[in-house]
Amino acid sequence: MNVTRKNVRAKAKGRLNKCNILLIEGKKALAKMTTILLKEALDCDVTLAHTYQQAKEMLDSSGDDFFMAISNLNLPDAKHGEIIDLLIEHQQSVVAITDLFNHEVHEELRQKGIIDYVLKENIHAYEYLVKLVKRLYANQFVKVMVVDDSPADKKMTGNYLKRQFLKVIYAKNGEEALIRLHAQPDIKLILVDAELPIVDGLTFTARVREFRDQNSLSIVGMSGAGITDISSQFLKHGASDYISKPFSYDELTCRVNQNLNMLSYIDEVYKVAHMDFLTALPNRRYFFDRGEILVENAIKNKKHLVVAMLDIDFFKTINDTYGHDYGDDVLKELAAVIKTTLAGHLVARLGGEEFGFIVDTNSPSASRALLDQLMQNINALRIPFESETVKVAASIGATDEIQGDLDETLKIADNHLYLAKNNGRNKIVWDHAKAIVSS
Repeated sequence: MNVTRKNVRAKAKGRLNKCNILLIEGKKALAKMTTILLKEALDCDVTLAHTYQQAKEMLDSSGDDFFMAISNLNLPDAKHGEIIDLLIEHQQSVVAITDLFNHEVHEELRQKGIIDYVLKENIHAYEYLVKLVKRLYANQFVKVMVVDDSPADKKMTGNYLKRQFLKVIYAKNGEEALIRLHAQPDIKLILVDAELPIVDGLTFTARVREFRDQNSLSIVGMSGAGITDISSQFLKHGASDYISKPFSYDELTCRVNQNLNMLSYIDEVYKVAHMDFLTALPNRRYFFDRGEILVENAIKNKKHLVVAMLDIDFFKTINDTYGHDYGDDVLKELAAVIKTTLAGHLVARLGGEEFGFIVDTNSPSASRALLDQLMQNINALRIPFESETVKVAASIGATDEIQGDLDETLKIADNHLYLAKNNGRNKIVWDHAKAIVSS
């Protein structure tokens, strides 16, 4: 294969937004079941081939379209794993399925550079396969940092991680790693060696835990120096896991993916606890947790901040006239307008038809202009119902006079909202009712 095709493929994979998988399985019932499982878990496209020849034709015509390939080693027209060589030749990332496992097969597959293999023992093997593919697809959006002063070890570890689709960042000591972490706070996992110059691995781990907890960042300690109790030392300094050098590809990737899966589970639980299911906005709990910090910071640093509440006008009438399902549609559409207009600011559904937001622009005029724009966008909203469209309006109470804490300040905004409702609705009322603004 020439270099030009390889480069084209790399660029194509970098642009992938949707999961497109080539599945090669000679048994049609298994192929159908695996396809269903993959589509349910990832909402992905699955292209099927049942023979070596079919796979070859697909690769020759559309090889650059696939995120990865999953293949049984034993096919009707290629019973001895020849399919793996074909896939590697076409620069495919491969997960192999086999019902035969021994040391020789394992080593041969690893030397060919496959991502992983699945031992086909029972139905649970296919559940593992789907979880693996889901993790691999998610990995392409995940940053991992390797902190090691050994060029050889760093390169090997990085190559293992890249095979798992992870974005790899490198640092040669703890000081450099701290700089990189501050510059790229979206790093999700760090592999750090114990023996490092300037700032060693244990000190680095402790420093990171001062500003990043285990719910948002995993740290895996590493060492090959034979230091007594180094694993427990790493854990006591805040590491999430530990691995001894030298490690195998399987051991490293299992530990890394296990830690990333745990972060994903924590993130899902967090979203359930802090997000409103209907509107996909943060909920009341998140608003008060995050908003209290913003208000405290504004008071401490004497910053301009606007706290506001919004209530949909005549929402009960909407529900009574068009039904609660339509009322839910109104909430979702309005939430989308709020989220788009106030992007970058704290917004939340507080309950029912009531929303809260904190606008941080450092300028009273900019804040007012932003809320005016929000009112205009809401008034332009038309939500279809059968053969008609329904206009939606809302009232807003806002204040930039921060009083004590978020709860006290929100009461001021709520009083202004009450004034807006009693002065004809579809208005913004600011402090002292000086500005009752019709939209």
